[in-house]
Amino acid sequence: MISQAEAIRRLEAITHELVELKEAIEMWGERPAINQTQAFLEKCRGWEDSRQPEDIIADIYAARTSSDS
Repeated sequence: MISQAEAIRRLEAITHELVELKEAIEMWGERPAINQTQAFLEKCRGWEDSRQPEDIIADIYAARTSSDS
């Protein structure tokens, strides 16, 4: 059995945790929801490759290694 003082201390800790969680949840509503696919595509827009598609494919094949070795 716990003491009354211990019970009060635990309840105060729980109350503090609940207040922090409530504040965090309220902040979620303030940020606009970002579609994960859209966020990924936005990151890719800044990437450019000056190579021709054939050169990219050749680099991919050249970088492959055999797993039979």
